[in-house]
Amino acid sequence: MNRSLALAGLVLVIVAILLVALPFLVTASADGDYLFFGAGLLFLIGLVLLFVGATSPDPKVTTVGGLLGNPIVDESRRAEEALLTPAERHLRYAPGPKEPVNCRYCYTVIPWNILDCPRCARPRLCRNCGKRLYLLAGAVRCGPCVRDEIYCICPRVRASGPKAGMIRRVGA
Repeated sequence: MNRSLALAGLVLVIVAILLVALPFLVTASADGDYLFFGAGLLFLIGLVLLFVGATSPDPKVTTVGGLLGNPIVDESRRAEEALLTPAERHLRYAPGPKEPVNCRYCYTVIPWNILDCPRCARPRLCRNCGKRLYLLAGAVRCGPCVRDEIYCICPRVRASGPKAGMIRRVGA
């Protein structure tokens, strides 16, 4: 919360309320047409400043290091990561079973429930073992271990495809 900006907005709101109440207190009548328009404008500007000040970061705490990174937030993030075990850190960023994947050949996004690439029509391969996926029990699963793709327990195999380093012989 940027307190100086919020305080400026609060002062403008109070001044606007006083400008509306001033004609009633002094003359007991509502004879301040331009005063009311000015008070309404000050009230709106004060509310905007109040909300912007309440939602913006405090410049005394925010630093420029790391794109306006907050040192207090960095310390709390480090303390949170220290409490996690290595297995929990890995699971935190693990892909979900319904996450889309990219085709190994044409890099087209394939939804989780489709077996073949919609662009090149090649079969989708398991991300872990590199074997073909099948439609089993209404879900796309790895064939040998019959689990979802991200829960595959098959031994890892070298990735096959155009980037695997295989040399293709033409005419031999």
